[in-house]
Amino acid sequence: MIQLNNNLGARPLVWHVTHGDGDGWRPFTGRVLAHLSHNKLHPFVVWTIVSDDGNEWACQHGDYCENMADAEKIFADRAKTLPRRGWVTNKQEGESNG
Repeated sequence: MIQLNNNLGARPLVWHVTHGDGDGWRPFTGRVLAHLSHNKLHPFVVWTIVSDDGNEWACQHGDYCENMADAEKIFADRAKTLPRRGWVTNKQEGESNG
């Protein structure tokens, strides 16, 4: 599981990460769909994530959602892939999503 570097207590559910070298980003970049247990109104969030080491991830540009289905749609659009269920899914660059 990836480690999100924020103080929101978010639990990553699904993420998609790639190497960001050469595109103006930090060495690693991606998207994450996370659960915010303390946020009763919008318990799901999709963030853009960036990292220097591929271990700790900074979160930015969040879309907060009332339900998992809406968050999955946003995640799929951002990641250009379909999220898989199972709560601990990591699609690294070059892996299939099936």
